[in-house]
Amino acid sequence: MGDWEWPLILFTVLGQIAVGIILMLWWLDRSRDHLNTKLFKQGVNVSGILLALALLASLFHLGHPEAAYRALAHLGSSWLSREILLFLLTFLAWIYLFWQSRQQAISRILESGATPITTSEIAAGVQQTDNRSLGLGITSVLGLLGIASSAMIYVLPRVPAWNNVGPVLFFLLTTGLLGALCTLVLGTKLLQPVQKNLLLKWSLGCTILSLLLYVVYGSLLSGSAEGSLTLSFLLNSPLFWARALLGWLAPLLLLVSLLRNSQVEKPNLILIVTLLVCLGEVLGRALFYLSAVGIHINALF
Repeated sequence: MGDWEWPLILFTVLGQIAVGIILMLWWLDRSRDHLNTKLFKQGVNVSGILLALALLASLFHLGHPEAAYRALAHLGSSWLSREILLFLLTFLAWIYLFWQSRQQAISRILESGATPITTSEIAAGVQQTDNRSLGLGITSVLGLLGIASSAMIYVLPRVPAWNNVGPVLFFLLTTGLLGALCTLVLGTKLLQPVQKNLLLKWSLGCTILSLLLYVVYGSLLSGSAEGSLTLSFLLNSPLFWARALLGWLAPLLLLVSLLRNSQVEKPNLILIVTLLVCLGEVLGRALFYLSAVGIHINALF
């Protein structure tokens, strides 16, 4: 069995939340005037802090953090090298977004409806919005590629529990689910009702899909001796049942309740769902590393 890998747990979960928030902002910005400027600024700030913490946490897993740059020397053959490069590029793209978030004064004037607004101000506002959407798109794509590269590190023939599409799907689902929920928390007073409803439905869909995929994943584990040991460890671990309760069952019930009464503002309930899912995902990621049979994660680096 594996070990608690706190640096990797923090790096993967925090990094995926950061990318998920940017992805949701990009989605909300698909129509030029639908992303609130203040929400854009808050989302960029929070995602940047989380991304910085994720990158910092990753250094604690390296035996020689000062030599981390050497990992970039194997881009042609190593998913680890690609992961590092893509997350560094994501952070550089985030810096551009941060600069963009400080250039939205004219957009705020347009949103407020203040008059008079000159033709040149309108043109500048439209250009800023186009640049914002482009920055969100580039950061999202780079972040998603980085997350997929992170997952591919663990697709190893010598670890049957990991040697499948599961790591990639679960990492991407965490990104979509926590990205949507955190955006809901940030946009409590800034999102339009239809946007809140869409994010709640998206969160519910990700939760259901995550649960169903885990059932399929568990059934496939029984196909090998090592996989069966992993499955036995999971089913006999209290952490797994805590993960199931906090990360799947409770959020399912609460999200259905929120959608049934979507006309009623319940920011505290959304915050509770987000915290439960965060805790569930942290436990799930811990189990991911703990349940690996036949390898220690330290051997990967």
